[in-house]
Amino acid sequence: MSSGYLSAALVIGILIIAAIIGVAMLQPAEITSSGGPVKFASDKDVREYLIQSEERATTGSYRMDGAIFAQSTKNALSEMAPIPSAAGAGVEYSTTNIQVEGVDEADFVKNDGRYIYLIAGGEFVIIEAYPPENARIISNTTLTGTPREMYLSGSVVAIFSDVTEEVFEPVEGSAAPVPVRREVTHAMIYDVTDRTNPVLIRTITASGTYASSRMTDGIVYLITQEYPQRRGSDIPLPMIMDGTDSKRPDIWRFDDLEGPFIFQTLTAFRPAAKSSVSAESYLVGYSSTFYASQENLFIAYQYYGNQQSYGRSGPSTIIHRFELRKGDPVWRLSMSVPGRLLNQFSLDEYKNHLRVATTMEEYGQMGSVTSSRITILDQSGTITGEITGIAPTERIFSARFIGDRCYLVTFRQIDPFFVIDLSDPKNPQILGELKIPGYSDYLHPFDTNHIIGIGKDTEESSWGGVITTGVKVALFDVTNVSNPKLKDSVTIGGQGSDSEVLRDHKAFYLNTKNGVMVLPITVSAGYGSGYVWQGSYVYEVSSESGFTLRGTVAQYAGDAPPDPDRWPTAVRRSLSIGEVLATISDNSVVLTDIRSPSKRYATIDLPVYPRLGYNIGYFPARAE
Repeated sequence: MSSGYLSAALVIGILIIAAIIGVAMLQPAEITSSGGPVKFASDKDVREYLIQSEERATTGSYRMDGAIFAQSTKNALSEMAPIPSAAGAGVEYSTTNIQVEGVDEADFVKNDGRYIYLIAGGEFVIIEAYPPENARIISNTTLTGTPREMYLSGSVVAIFSDVTEEVFEPVEGSAAPVPVRREVTHAMIYDVTDRTNPVLIRTITASGTYASSRMTDGIVYLITQEYPQRRGSDIPLPMIMDGTDSKRPDIWRFDDLEGPFIFQTLTAFRPAAKSSVSAESYLVGYSSTFYASQENLFIAYQYYGNQQSYGRSGPSTIIHRFELRKGDPVWRLSMSVPGRLLNQFSLDEYKNHLRVATTMEEYGQMGSVTSSRITILDQSGTITGEITGIAPTERIFSARFIGDRCYLVTFRQIDPFFVIDLSDPKNPQILGELKIPGYSDYLHPFDTNHIIGIGKDTEESSWGGVITTGVKVALFDVTNVSNPKLKDSVTIGGQGSDSEVLRDHKAFYLNTKNGVMVLPITVSAGYGSGYVWQGSYVYEVSSESGFTLRGTVAQYAGDAPPDPDRWPTAVRRSLSIGEVLATISDNSVVLTDIRSPSKRYATIDLPVYPRLGYNIGYFPARAE
């Protein structure tokens, strides 16, 4: 990986963070490709620079207003698509609900058509799930630290875990060495050819806590972050270890950025027993996330202007594009658009253009006024087209770019669902709008003319306001783009009901081939009444008839849920192997027939953390 190119790419983002930290602005900073990062000549130079920055901070010469790093997305309809299984001898199985075709996203569960791989209770658990009649845990391996997510690549599994290392070091002012803690991330590579006996074949350690990762073209990109720790006159610097071999990555700084800083280290490797490891580290501002498409990496920073004056513009978004070049990212462009991103679904790369959905804010003596905006930029970063003033007084709750269209949901008291034409990048237009109660937090394509929305229903309160009620599932018909319609909707539960899909798109399951949708649901009868049920609702989805309930799967045994003060049974993921549905919570995997959910094959108890307060001391027996 080219350190010069990658570092040069990040300088633009750092210049913008500098604006967040120390400069009051009314408009976004001008973005250019001039300038570049400076590589520290020695460890001593790094420490002196950080100490000087710390001294400037104590004088109050700058402050941190905050920074938000968003993700990019390339439009794809590859969500949970069943693919042929080698392990399952031709049985189709579902994969992680990714957003970008060809780019895997790490998760705490993976599936290969016969085996389910899980991180549960601090252990790496492998379940032989197919055929379901004999489903069982065949191995569970204790992991170090706090395991976060993993990738499955053939017969190799890469697991990321946050680990606190403690060493005794001499510290200025102390006569004896003192215990010093440091956070690192372990990338533990397991060979799972023998699923009953996973073998740790490699451990790659990067300083800092796990921030994010992606895997594309067989390359894992890992980002870790660490706050510089002052230990007298010493400051530990980023390091990478591959087994017992250690190296110090090059460290870069940016002249236009004032502190406070974090070390952000990017490590790239192939998850195999023997492969090279590339790493570089940068002194950057707070809060960052990493996202890769097959061709490009996009980084977006959100920052604010002068917070002390009226009549100021709201936050703006700076977006940086990197060409990946199969593991050697090169900065290509930086762009600026007004407004605030909601999440990674607010960005989309399509036919050499970047489409961006933002919520605008204008501040005055009466407070802030919001609206939404669509901005289209070409490869040179020039704005070719835009729509402003969408849904005044409301903000974006969800967005989804699909081909030549954007589907947008805004909300304040009702849910306007917009259909937007982006076929001409110079002239985007709103084609149609539908206003219904409630809102959608997540939009998912069902077919060419239908979109599924998952969110909350609403109703008018006694004082004239709006309150949320149950989880709402909506099917939007956009066959007539100028007149979108609500084909069908279902509301599950009352106030306080919840679904993991509202927060995490990986929790959504849809098989477009057979029209089966699975929703994790926590049902409440209303605020103050407590939860009454947790599990999954299984629907057939049809463009003609909408949603038809096939059945429900309770995530606990018996007729009554567990202690209402302890809810380890909230379903977090769903997956399928053939006609077998697996619903997964923190403490169990339930296997049922996806055609007839009332037919339960097995309930497999998982190891759990004792600190969670349930199933204390329980760990399933290891397979012999």
